[in-house]
Amino acid sequence: MPTIARLALRAAPECDHARYEDIDLDQLSPRARALAEAVQQRSLATAGVIWCALGTVRSLIPDAEQWHADDDLGEPVFVPWSAWSAYPDDSEMDPHDYLEQQARRINPAYSIVGAHPRTPVPSYAAGAADDGWTRQQVLDYLRAAGRPIAPGTWSSYVARGQAPAPVRRVGRTPLWNPAEIKAWTS
Repeated sequence: MPTIARLALRAAPECDHARYEDIDLDQLSPRARALAEAVQQRSLATAGVIWCALGTVRSLIPDAEQWHADDDLGEPVFVPWSAWSAYPDDSEMDPHDYLEQQARRINPAYSIVGAHPRTPVPSYAAGAADDGWTRQQVLDYLRAAGRPIAPGTWSSYVARGQAPAPVRRVGRTPLWNPAEIKAWTS
């Protein structure tokens, strides 16, 4: 039995009502499922601000022990995310593919928590462990590492076996293992 969520993801400025679609959560990657569950938590189940965990106080704040109580050091640091791409009402894109695309736009260091920072979605842990990188995330990493590569060059490297192959696909989107990419660049 599929797990269905009714979400309103499409932008329809000329309409005064949202268009809800049934999303089969079981068809989504763990990260996209966590995103869909976060949207479902919102009062109208529409795309908007969702909360992500970036790490703990101890891991993100220099000398945190000097500034925070011991009980707070392991607490997560939450950041809002709302950088949705437009999803026009007349778009041919499947809403599952749209959610996958949006989930991969969120910084890979962020773990999707939910619509409220203290109310994690059921797929929080699985979504946090889903660390596959899209081609654009691989290219962004390579650029930051001082090895910029054009998209076509990357595709050629992968096709010839000169770069790591994707470890899996979500829909038509290939995903790479970040550890393999980091090892390949060293």
